[in-house]
Amino acid sequence: KQRAKMGKQVILWSLAGSAIHKCYPHAHQVMSRVLYAYPEATIVTVGDPACKIQEVAWEKTPRVLRRSGEWSIRESLTFCEYSDLIVGSETGLLNAAAMLDVPKIVLLSHSSPENLTKGWVNTAAMEPELTPCYPCHRMHYGWDYCHKEKDSHAALCQFNISAARVWKRIVEFLGEPMVEVPE
Repeated sequence: KQRAKMGKQVILWSLAGSAIHKCYPHAHQVMSRVLYAYPEATIVTVGDPACKIQEVAWEKTPRVLRRSGEWSIRESLTFCEYSDLIVGSETGLLNAAAMLDVPKIVLLSHSSPENLTKGWVNTAAMEPELTPCYPCHRMHYGWDYCHKEKDSHAALCQFNISAARVWKRIVEFLGEPMVEVPE
C-alpha cells in the first residue's frame, strides 16, 4: 500500500551504517540531482534515529519520505523488495538485499568488492578513488585509525566516491533522466 502511493521510481537510500566511516557526504547532492532529473521519482531515506539529522534538509520536500528512526530494520528490509533502486554504504540493509534482483549501489568503505559484493546480484560496488588507506578491513568507532577529509570531516573513503560517479550509476540503473541535469 505504501509503495502504491509513491512515484513511478522509488529509491531506498540508507543514510548511514553502524560506524563513522559509513556515512556518504555527497548524499544530498546526488539526491537533489535525482529529484530534479526524475520528476516522478521518490526517495525513501532510512537509518537509525541518529540519521534524522541528515533528513532535516528534506522536511519540505514531499518526494523525500523520511523514515529514519521511524521504520524498524524489519520494515526497511521489507521495503527493499518494493524499491526500484537501493543506495547506501556497506550496511546490514545492503547485505540483506545482496541476492535480491533490485539494483543496488554500495558505497564501499572498509571492504573491497572481492570480499563483500563479488557474488551479489545486480550490484554496483563503488570504490573510493585515490584513497591509500582503502580497503582497511576494519570497523571505526573513532578517528584514531580512520582518515578524515579535512573540509567535510567525513571518512576519506566515503568522500572519495564522487557524486558524479554515483550519479552515473543511478542513470545506468534507472534509465535516461526525464530532465537533463546541468553539470
